[in-house]
Amino acid sequence: MRKPEPDTGNPSFWTISLVIMPRKSKYTCGSFEFFEDDRGFYYLRTTEGEDIKAEDVVGVNDWIAAHTEGERKPLLIELAYGSTIAHDVQSFLAKGENRFSTGDAILISTFAHKLSATFYLRHYKPKLPTRIFSDIFAALDWLDAQRNASGSEID
Repeated sequence: MRKPEPDTGNPSFWTISLVIMPRKSKYTCGSFEFFEDDRGFYYLRTTEGEDIKAEDVVGVNDWIAAHTEGERKPLLIELAYGSTIAHDVQSFLAKGENRFSTGDAILISTFAHKLSATFYLRHYKPKLPTRIFSDIFAALDWLDAQRNASGSEID
């Protein structure tokens, strides 16, 4: 049996659709996209082959201040194939000052990312709880624990 097509000519169809569909705003630039996830964390997904630079992080902080009233939440960073994070950005992220994150989950997909993320943890020694994951479900569980910790650090 074929599913009936929606009557898109009916004005009430569009009203109902807009109410049901959440309106997500994103901060997007050439090297990544960033948004607030409905599950209670920030999500930064890098673009394949691109580098995240210091000016990108400033843009993210400005976006958070403007769109979420500066609310602090855990951050999921998903590194795409061939993407990198500049050393000045790593230094900024490690300090934890002027950041809206309560903890960082770094989702890796390549051995190069694993080396880079391990170097980040050992060299920069981030002040905020930070973990490296290759499994999205483990990362989401950890982010949920961070969100529920109410400011207490879990590492």
